[in-house]
Amino acid sequence: MARIRVTVRDNNRIPEIIADLRKMNQKKAKVGYQAGSELEMIAGVHEYGARIKVTDKMRGYLASQGLHLRAETTHIVIPERSFLRTGADKHATDVQRKADEFIADVIAGHVSVETFYEMLALELRGKIQEHARDLDNPVNHPFTVERKGSNNPLVDNGGLIGGMEVEVD
Repeated sequence: MARIRVTVRDNNRIPEIIADLRKMNQKKAKVGYQAGSELEMIAGVHEYGARIKVTDKMRGYLASQGLHLRAETTHIVIPERSFLRTGADKHATDVQRKADEFIADVIAGHVSVETFYEMLALELRGKIQEHARDLDNPVNHPFTVERKGSNNPLVDNGGLIGGMEVEVD
């Protein structure tokens, strides 16, 4: 009688899946701006609004640009135009749906945990950027509209929206 040699391969991924799930609990993704950067400061002003004290130097500069403040004007108020928080809140369900789709790829071993988080963060960043481009309220001051040539409060040269970063750690 002839001998037949049989090789059994175990495709059990349960140990790897458990390790990936543990790793997922330790990871997080961030969407925003580099701490301490000029873009972070500008985004913060738009996100939360600002009240800026008018100095004599500022008054002179604005006058040289064609904006003459009244003598009793002591502060310039930039209204809150939350685009990060409201953009993230508005699209949380969409991003959760993507997470539900992508998790199957992690479990199957096709996508790393880091890539999973990066894909979700990129999805969220795109949604927030879309929200920021569409934001139209509160409107810009007429002087700002004249200088920019448009009334989209968060879009001037695209640097703020385009400079949004993704970080996974």
